Amino acid sequence: MKQLRFLLLLPLVFVASAAAADGGLVLPKSYREWAHAKSMVIPDPKHPLGGFHHIYVSPKGLAAYRAGGTHPDGSELVVPFYEIVEKDGTINQGALKMIAVMKKDSRAKATGGWIYGAFDPSGKPLPIDVVTGCYNCHAAQKDHDSVFSSWQ
Repeated sequence: MKQLRFLLLLPLVFVASAAAADGGLVLPKSYREWAHAKSMVIPDPKHPLGGFHHIYVSPKGLAAYRAGGTHPDGSELVVPFYEIVEKDGTINQGALKMIAVMKKDSRAKATGGWIYGAFDPSGKPLPIDVVTGCYNCHAAQKDHDSVFSSWQ
């Protein structure tokens, strides 16, 4: 009977472990109410992250972001990416392409202490390889806690 209970519980343990492995990363609904730290443009349409970027910092990470220091666990950065639209001699922000999220979690050793994710314009998670799609580039910013941008 004990073996049967164990076998019945095993799938639940596996599901719980898998759910915990992604760090529970979700797209914060109110990120646009956070501090808007910076905006920038990568004008090259061939660049994988080309477009307008707006960087929002969660209240928990704001002091560290401003100081350029190590972020405390639970800090989040949210970066919506927009298309570039040129019209009538001006360059404007176009449609939302995706939203990237970084959440500090010191247990995420394989990705430098950050959990990475991306969401489509509707908020649905995008299937990405966070090591090759996020961490490998961010690792170059190790001295800046894997964060590219800074408070200006």
